[in-house]
Amino acid sequence: MKLTNKIQIFIPSTYEGNKPAKRLQRKETKRASKYFCSYFGGATATTAQGYYISPEKGLIKERQRVVYAYCTESDRERTMPGITAYVKRLCRRMRQESVTLEINGTMQFIEA
Repeated sequence: MKLTNKIQIFIPSTYEGNKPAKRLQRKETKRASKYFCSYFGGATATTAQGYYISPEKGLIKERQRVVYAYCTESDRERTMPGITAYVKRLCRRMRQESVTLEINGTMQFIEA
């Protein structure tokens, strides 16, 4: 079996754009990992340093947790509605302008 699809969710480390939210980030990293494990059988989480410009708050610098999994094309198609719904809820829970979802190297900014 070839797992030719890679899905990644970038979990912010801030709440409302620039307030530290380490506990919430840990909770959401665990939640995203559980979703991926239930969908695909496993997941990996890494740390990344991210930057972006918020129209409201200026330059935001944060340590993101990137949760990702590999899957088949049919599994990707089957699970995308649930993954997208989770990312929208994540965006609302962390009060973000958007949350990054990357699929096969293509980034999407998901808003609540």
